[in-house]
Amino acid sequence: MIPRNAVCMRKPRPAVRLAAALLTGLSLAVVAEAGTTAVPNQYATTSSGTSGLNTFIRDLGNPRTGQLLIAANELTGIPPGFFITGLTFRMFSGGTSFPPAGGATWADYTINLGPGGPLPGSTTFANNFAGPVTNVRSGPLTIPADSFPVGGSPNPFGVDITFNTAYQYNGGNLCIEIRHPGSNITNAATHFLEAVATTHPDYGTRFWSATATGATATVGGVNTFTVVRLQIDPTPVELLGFGVE
Repeated sequence: MIPRNAVCMRKPRPAVRLAAALLTGLSLAVVAEAGTTAVPNQYATTSSGTSGLNTFIRDLGNPRTGQLLIAANELTGIPPGFFITGLTFRMFSGGTSFPPAGGATWADYTINLGPGGPLPGSTTFANNFAGPVTNVRSGPLTIPADSFPVGGSPNPFGVDITFNTAYQYNGGNLCIEIRHPGSNITNAATHFLEAVATTHPDYGTRFWSATATGATATVGGVNTFTVVRLQIDPTPVELLGFGVE
């Protein structure tokens, strides 16, 4: 016989256990949030100086290929298993806003990502990928006027160039490759993206870059490293089943 003041303990019903598990999962999901990481890390919120490079926004009649090779110690802000879903740049300290009125369009703007080889890299582009290459973006790209503003130190990062396919980062070095045929406009002499000089003490150990004339080039030359901000997400939107393009 159970005493009148005794407390009866019941086993949680399956529905209760399921709800608790879902709440735990949601709590963990809050911790793993989307965000951004800038490379080089030391220039996330400060200017790298006066160097500029326009490879990735070259204009009419100026097709280009460029690679950014990034060491793992610059990517500690991306937990292994997270997805890189886009990237962007910012104008250099002496730049003016980009693009001008009317915007700029590239008939094709191709971005490939893959595990990166050792630093310093090779001027043969294929050698800087240490594993399978993923085409994360291809097709036309239009950037509206003034999407890359100026007026700060550093200048604000521009609009994100969102990938068609998210890239899952599993640790290690990373190689970013961009190829385009030149846009439909003529750039101003002040349309340069912020870059880090090849004389920087971390150039060749934490970051490295090569560029070439032509959208299908296989060999390039060592060049300044364009400051880049990566967009990251624990789970790509398309994997959640919401049908977002």
